[in-house]
Amino acid sequence: MGYQIVRLEEVTSTNDVAMASPASYREGTIITARRQTAGRGQRGNRWVSEPGMNLMFSLVLEPTHVPVERQFRISEAAALAASDAVRRVTRGAVACDIKWPNDLYVGDRKLGGILIEHSLQSEYLSRSVIGIGINVRQREFDPSLPNPTSIANELPPDAAPVAPDELLAAFCEAFSLRYAQVGTDAGCKALHADFTARLWRGKAQESYPYRDVASGERFEATVAGVDADTGELILRLFSGEIRRYWFKEIEAIF
Repeated sequence: MGYQIVRLEEVTSTNDVAMASPASYREGTIITARRQTAGRGQRGNRWVSEPGMNLMFSLVLEPTHVPVERQFRISEAAALAASDAVRRVTRGAVACDIKWPNDLYVGDRKLGGILIEHSLQSEYLSRSVIGIGINVRQREFDPSLPNPTSIANELPPDAAPVAPDELLAAFCEAFSLRYAQVGTDAGCKALHADFTARLWRGKAQESYPYRDVASGERFEATVAGVDADTGELILRLFSGEIRRYWFKEIEAIF
């Protein structure tokens, strides 16, 4: 996949720019900015970043071969590519995992997030804008944020610093490989297996606390997996009961 990088100084959010001009930004366009005045994250949260210290960009895709009911494949490819890139530029020193559905975590600390906005045409996707924010060099954060971290904070003291552009280049290389997997059945299976293997809280058969958003019920469960097509999180309770959740229906409790 070829990329065209558009570098901007200040925007409301890179996703806003990409969504506002679909004719100007076609597949492979990456819009990146030093500063966002209204960066958006999942659940309507704001993404706050010091200018020039972190990586903030949006990638435009035209995945017309992906059926609407399998759009989670795009989320898997983006999250894995971002995780791949962090691991690569840090030479494995920062073990970046994926908190379902597509946040980037190191231990219990949030390194980055992904916001994907799709446009549909009939039963296939027509356009996807993947907004990604990864904390790179910023060391101090708004105290109201519950658990932020950065690559700089996670690297050993004697490690070479990582530049945002270095991370972007690594992401582009990784995403080309991951996006190619979306195009075949075998590739999709491998993609999903890698996604499952890198799930936060998913490596060991340990129970963790969760809250059902609708009912307010708190319970402990293990991560049993993620539905490959729908993207639903599958949890297993102590009793053996299996529960499935869509995005925004479940919250992890720290």
